[in-house]
Amino acid sequence: MSRIFGVLLLGLTLWAFAGIFADRAEAETALASWYGPGFEGNPTASGEPYNPYAFTAAHKTLPLGTQLEVSYNGRSVIVTVNDRGPYIPGRELDLSQAAAEYLGLTQAGVDYVTYNYAGDVAYAGDVSYGGGAGGYSGSSYSAPQTAQGVASYGGQAQPEGGVYVVQPGDTLYGIAQELGTTVDSLVAANGVADPDLIMPGQELRY
Repeated sequence: MSRIFGVLLLGLTLWAFAGIFADRAEAETALASWYGPGFEGNPTASGEPYNPYAFTAAHKTLPLGTQLEVSYNGRSVIVTVNDRGPYIPGRELDLSQAAAEYLGLTQAGVDYVTYNYAGDVAYAGDVSYGGGAGGYSGSSYSAPQTAQGVASYGGQAQPEGGVYVVQPGDTLYGIAQELGTTVDSLVAANGVADPDLIMPGQELRY
């Protein structure tokens, strides 16, 4: 009996390690940059206006609507590919300002990140991603929301209305993603003069 148990335990252990290594093998490393200032409202390859406060990214070849989990310095965020670029040799991802801010990449400007495939977003009217910008025919989408870098795809509704107490290290961009709202909504609801200046202990209504 103990021999059978030992064999089963060994098998389960090997299976678990195989799964871990398989997951690690799927992760890719890429040189990433970010863009935001001066681009707000410009059309992206998907056809929608660029929103620096949304969690999006540009990639040269991935189908528009591809979701990626991007990790950097111990933080992770889900971004949706909705644009093409970057066009500087060696760079593979161009993150939106909000995504870069959440990850802490804005200070470095350009650095290596890791990313995994996390799913797809169905654009309105999109019949096929194809593999190029021409596959898009819609004009709106709903990006996934994240809480502390973990995506919530279960279809559970975010709480409507409440008060959030700012914690040390929080950014307004990260809080907006966690609450399933937008930076603009938080600014309007709380009279925030500068989205980059929020204090720990401050109460934000949403």
